[in-house]
Amino acid sequence: MPGPGPDIEELPALPGHLSGDVLALAVRAARHDGVKPLSEQTVLQARRLPEDTSSHEAGTHLVVRAEPGGPLVGYGHVDRTDPDHPSAELVVDPDHRRRGVGGALLDHVLRRWPSVRLWSHGDLQDARTLYGSRGLRVVRELWQMARPLAGEWADLPDRVDLPSELEVRSYRVGADDEAWLALNSRAFADHPEQGRMTLADLRDRQSEPWFDPSGFLVLVDSDQVDPEGEPRLAAFHWTKVETDHPDTGEVYVVGVDPDYQGRGLGTAVTLLGLQHLRARGVQTATLYVDGDNGPAIATYHRLGFERSAIDVMYAAGDTGA
Repeated sequence: MPGPGPDIEELPALPGHLSGDVLALAVRAARHDGVKPLSEQTVLQARRLPEDTSSHEAGTHLVVRAEPGGPLVGYGHVDRTDPDHPSAELVVDPDHRRRGVGGALLDHVLRRWPSVRLWSHGDLQDARTLYGSRGLRVVRELWQMARPLAGEWADLPDRVDLPSELEVRSYRVGADDEAWLALNSRAFADHPEQGRMTLADLRDRQSEPWFDPSGFLVLVDSDQVDPEGEPRLAAFHWTKVETDHPDTGEVYVVGVDPDYQGRGLGTAVTLLGLQHLRARGVQTATLYVDGDNGPAIATYHRLGFERSAIDVMYAAGDTGA
């Protein structure tokens, strides 16, 4: 007769010691699987202290133990920012897999949030098997694309031409925050994650060791100024270089204000960011793009990027767009 299932606890935030346990579990899983099991946003949420209530209403942490009071064997995070389609990420300790932990965690999430969408980073076979066993199907693909910035295939133009009224400068922490959030929201109005970035989310990233305002490039329009005389932000390219992987740089986010679209600014600001990464000594540039975003993929192909990895999102039945 099978024993009781694992103990699953729901928490609005993780106390410090438990946050460390969750992040250590994620590291063990990444080493075992060759891919990080949790997104950057989930890691940042896991680090937030209980007294920081900014995300309590929008997220739930699931802590899984083999038995009450036992060691941590699994973890899940449900992001409820979109109440119609919450998204989740699940991870099981490599030493406790194939013991029903993942299935119990998944079933708990599906019972509590029937319209949930679940990420599978790296599209691993174990996740395919588990999600397929519950009748879930792939509803979204997120491609990782890469291109060299060094060697014979790393050609980049020496000059990027911009309209005469636009100039490029580095991001100013604090002074640009509100204007950038407004631009980001406009540029990604239909994006399920990026368009919902808040000031707390932005400050979380500004506090990360990798954050470098000199690699956060903004295009400003000197012909349009606000009441304080500040030029309007037209487009941006936020680059990212992890401190422990200095040879790889990421096209973290590229955005163009809808009022400036159709002028080639996306390509221009992408090239400016790639030039910045190359000047830093980065060998390879990576980026993420939705698999159904044909125009963006075509643009990145023209810039020398090729698909290098894939994340997929699963959902039950017809969950809508």
